[in-house]
Amino acid sequence: MKKRTRRLLALLLSVVLVSTCVTGAAFAAYDPNAFGSVNDEAHNASRLTKGFYNATDTLIDILGVAITSLMPDQAAWAKGKGEAKTAVMAGDETFIDEPAAGARWSVGYDSASLLEGQNVLDGNHYVGGTLKFNKKVATSVEDDLRVRTVAMDDGSGRGVTVFAVIDGFGLSATDVWAIREEMADFCAEKNVKSLNISVLHQHSAVDTLGLNGNFWTALFGNPWRNLFGQKPVSGQTDSYMRHLYDSVEATVENAVANMTTGALYYGKVSLAEYVRDKRDPQVLDPFMERFRFVPDDGGREIWLSTSNIHCVGNGAGGTLITGDYPYYMEQYINAQYNADFCLILGAEQGTTQDHSTIEYEDDGSVLGSLPAYGEALARRLASVENETEVAPILNIAHRQVAFDISNKILILAGKGGLTTNPIRHAGIGKYQELSEIGYMEIGRDVAVAIVPGEAAAELFYGGACPADKSWSGEAWTLDPIADAAPDKDLIVFGLMNDMVGYIIPDNDYMPILYPENSSLEVVALGDTVASTMTNALAELIGAVG
Repeated sequence: MKKRTRRLLALLLSVVLVSTCVTGAAFAAYDPNAFGSVNDEAHNASRLTKGFYNATDTLIDILGVAITSLMPDQAAWAKGKGEAKTAVMAGDETFIDEPAAGARWSVGYDSASLLEGQNVLDGNHYVGGTLKFNKKVATSVEDDLRVRTVAMDDGSGRGVTVFAVIDGFGLSATDVWAIREEMADFCAEKNVKSLNISVLHQHSAVDTLGLNGNFWTALFGNPWRNLFGQKPVSGQTDSYMRHLYDSVEATVENAVANMTTGALYYGKVSLAEYVRDKRDPQVLDPFMERFRFVPDDGGREIWLSTSNIHCVGNGAGGTLITGDYPYYMEQYINAQYNADFCLILGAEQGTTQDHSTIEYEDDGSVLGSLPAYGEALARRLASVENETEVAPILNIAHRQVAFDISNKILILAGKGGLTTNPIRHAGIGKYQELSEIGYMEIGRDVAVAIVPGEAAAELFYGGACPADKSWSGEAWTLDPIADAAPDKDLIVFGLMNDMVGYIIPDNDYMPILYPENSSLEVVALGDTVASTMTNALAELIGAVG
């Protein structure tokens, strides 16, 4: 009986602590002329203040280690130092510098509804965003949630690369790898060398990660499920996830089947007045990049674009389903430019929407200025000038990576069944999450870092906190990832193939209870994830470059 009580109390602690992610600091406006500047109080805390909050983190760690040692693992977690089951695709064995003789781009597109045939208002479909103690289930649907998929082939004969992007809060590598396994025969038959799945991280979409499940089920049910080797219940709904798998797989097959030859163009445009950075240092990519495919047969164009702006325009705690600003971008681009549209989020760790310059007619809608915001971004994207034609070269490679988990709250949440990520033991009381990173080159001039979470832009472009401003008092000593590909324009595809949370520079990783940390650390794996990712990407780029 005492053992059962300890386990229940442990899970209660995990959920209570995870719920602190709903708090946050005030947003700071982004000044593109103040690259890397540090202004907020969080980066000027006294030694006494830092000592106090560091001590609270130490106490949380001690308590977390004590409690997690009493809780059973999820049955799916790898025992000992064994490897969890993975399905990482290697990509290209060799990179090319010039197009194959006579090569042309082949690109295809498809999209499908994730809501069609699903009764998401049945009281069993949770909404991502923030954890609540009551059932945070969907109560109304404002617009559709979809998966949008683009297939690309450079004509070199080395294979097809696919990007599928879903409207959802997150998707773990567990689900990505399961979809790849189900599509293994198709990928072999159609020579798909790289299948990538990401999310747009809407805080107003059906929970596809699991973190926003029923508090009481997690509290009273999952410890026993773990104990008897059963799958814990999370915020995922089995029928919805099965439909998501089927929809992703169908769009991948259709996008590959729909590929047609044409020309590809690249350009970008600034969104500086529409985005703000909520955490110093003030570093972000204020651009929206666009790859525009023009088919030889005169058919619909395909726009594959990036954004570094969080999809939290309808708040993080609501129960209304909306696709946020990407949905309204798509509606405008479809109607005004007869083009298919697919958006991928980039390095958007601390960046969010700025509606202050948006003019809109207030009709009393619960969404307020969000539709107008999406249309404004679409119009700005359509204004891209000075496009350059992209040579038919697509190089891509992936590597598995293991991230140490030092955040005891997430270990507790995982043992409570609230996360679905692949975890393994890494020693007594130590855990790692298995994930993956990637690197891609499109044409001669564009490089793409493929990362599995919400990464800080300074990791890629520089401007990390110096020693006298960082929380640790130490400098960030690793080179920006862009320096590994100095002759190319580096962009980021984030939340790709896994959701590991925030990726924060090691030297500026703050205590979880510090009130001015913008609530990032509570949903970050730990204080070495950034250096692990940066080193892995630099090694990968060096190996293929």
